[in-house]
Amino acid sequence: MGEEVLKPIPRGKRVFKGIDVFLLWAGGNTCLATIFTGGIIGPKLGILYSIAIILIGSTIGGFLLGLVALLGERKGLPTMVLTRKVVTTKGSYIASVLNAIQLIGWTSILLYASAEAAASAMEALLGETVLVNTIVWVIVIGVVETVYTLIGPKRWVLCQRIAVTTLIIVLCYEAYALFNYMLSQPVSLTSPPSRADVLWGFDMVLATAVSWAPLVADYSRLAKSSLGAIIGTWWGYTTTSYVLYSIGTLAAVITGAYLGDPTQVAISLGLSAVVFIFIAISAVTTNLLNLYSAVVSTMNVFPRTSYRSLVIFFGTISTVLAAFPVFFIYFEEFLYYIGSVFVPLIAVLIIHYIYGKKKIITLRSAETVGLISWIIGVLISGFVIENIGFGATIVALLTTACVDALLLTIISTK
Repeated sequence: MGEEVLKPIPRGKRVFKGIDVFLLWAGGNTCLATIFTGGIIGPKLGILYSIAIILIGSTIGGFLLGLVALLGERKGLPTMVLTRKVVTTKGSYIASVLNAIQLIGWTSILLYASAEAAASAMEALLGETVLVNTIVWVIVIGVVETVYTLIGPKRWVLCQRIAVTTLIIVLCYEAYALFNYMLSQPVSLTSPPSRADVLWGFDMVLATAVSWAPLVADYSRLAKSSLGAIIGTWWGYTTTSYVLYSIGTLAAVITGAYLGDPTQVAISLGLSAVVFIFIAISAVTTNLLNLYSAVVSTMNVFPRTSYRSLVIFFGTISTVLAAFPVFFIYFEEFLYYIGSVFVPLIAVLIIHYIYGKKKIITLRSAETVGLISWIIGVLISGFVIENIGFGATIVALLTTACVDALLLTIISTK
């Protein structure tokens, strides 16, 4: 692989149809971490407001992912390589390092949560055995997802079609049983949340969506068509967000499950085997995206590094971190970090693409403007987080886009 990440993939070598892009993102987003985000916002906003935020935030977030997917399909390059012409090459190195860190963080969070759920399911099925040990499942799932990532995305097509189709069927069955149970329980109506809480909830949903954006072009560059890239990415992410966020919200509000984790509820309903299948498949289909993109981001900085060596390295690091779940403990703070860095970057990437098509500014000037806009966006996001505590995502997104567009307009008229 090596330096190939720096070169556009020819259209004749692209392997993803629209359905493959859809399944890739449906599988990637179908995981416990998505449920946890719904479980975070549910207790503060209540069911009705949470559902409204989920529908609005997920649709907007999915659309942003679709725009990045379109850019990746048009250019044939990974996201972090695309940022070279947006925030300078050195700026893209900083973004790549931060992206690799957040991806390993996500991998370890999901690996730990999945291992814990798998151990609980095994305990319900088999009783006290070695398989009820969370660390055992951290190692098993960690090894499987690392091996899967090693084969590379061009060989994922058939495996993903089978795995994610199975996962969606299991999810539908589990969701049906959980919704029926949770909706049969008494629901306590809460008073309308404050405006601050609504903006905070929107932050959570949108920041989670944007956390995927630095990965999107890594896969859409393999798409055979623009329509397949944007629709597959947008709705593969969005439709699963609707379902999983809602499960997390209902579980947190109605059953009081921690972070909206419905695992114990499902096990109590006799769905232990279903839970185990869901956990096993979802952990792998999500973390292979995280691991692969962590490798691609690293290769943007060190293009001559061995793909195989990096996969093994990151797979090992994420497995070790999952055994000591630091990221999991600070999950909400972790989402804020992601938003403060990558929301402004994605805003700059999209605005630059719109202006770049006009060909009215020099590349060097555009890169400098992009870097300045990104820095301003990060500073604004950090200020909002520290001094207001809510609204950072939408403020950073809109402010960075406006600043970048304004600066590009100024230099293009000179």
